[in-house]
Amino acid sequence: MTVELSNRPEYRATMKRLEDLKHVTSQGVDYWKAREIHPVLGYPIWANFEPVIERTKIAFRSNGMDPTHHFVPTGKMVEIGSGSQRRVGDFYMSRAACYLTAMNGDPTKPEIAAAQAYFAVQTRRIEEHDAQGSDEKRLELRGKVAQSHKLVSGVAQEAGVRGVMQGVFHDARYQGLYGMSLKDVRKKKGVPEKLPLYDVAGPLELSANDFQMNLAAEVLKQENVKGEQPAIRANKNVAERVRKAMKDSGATLPENLPIEPPIKDLKKRLGDQKKSARPSDPST
Repeated sequence: MTVELSNRPEYRATMKRLEDLKHVTSQGVDYWKAREIHPVLGYPIWANFEPVIERTKIAFRSNGMDPTHHFVPTGKMVEIGSGSQRRVGDFYMSRAACYLTAMNGDPTKPEIAAAQAYFAVQTRRIEEHDAQGSDEKRLELRGKVAQSHKLVSGVAQEAGVRGVMQGVFHDARYQGLYGMSLKDVRKKKGVPEKLPLYDVAGPLELSANDFQMNLAAEVLKQENVKGEQPAIRANKNVAERVRKAMKDSGATLPENLPIEPPIKDLKKRLGDQKKSARPSDPST
């Protein structure tokens, strides 16, 4: 409902003013200044806006968040007459602080309703952008894993691992990295036989496998490993070392990581998002 309000003409002026007052850090993070936006939110007098800020800080604490991460104290100089100035308190406000402040404002003020709509729309856009970025990262990692799998398979073949023993070689990676065979990993995670495990793996799981395969290929080459069994043992040893590093760092072990939506669904979603982002053809 709040997002739908963003299309109402009477709210557009307030929303435009909020957009115009937006600042952006060198890291690309949006923020606003409390002294600049309080009149836009329907509070022309600062003293009447301060209680709204305090309610918002309480709301942050109630949700287990530190309000100082969202309200950063600063100050500004203001005219007090006869050309003199004095410094008054101000805050740098994060997007979340602005959104929650609007939610804690007077709901009868049209400016507050407009601000709620503005920050709801902006928050949704950020979430959609972040989700798309996460999807693209996972797709990129899936491609890297495919290349790494091809690389280590080739190195293993040069070491003498051929035919059906390639499957045994790769299963050694699962035994070392996951503490169980690929068959048992599939059973534990509920991954169908016909679906590649990597197609439902998340970023951490993909990264762990990608690192293991590249490291194993390097070890096989550098140590000039020859023969099926020595290559299989070396592959498992590398996997066990990667698993130990994950465990020592406190990371979730691969067999306990949740599965993600299949890569084919992710590709379709990204394709649909790109299509919807394209400008329409004026001739149609």
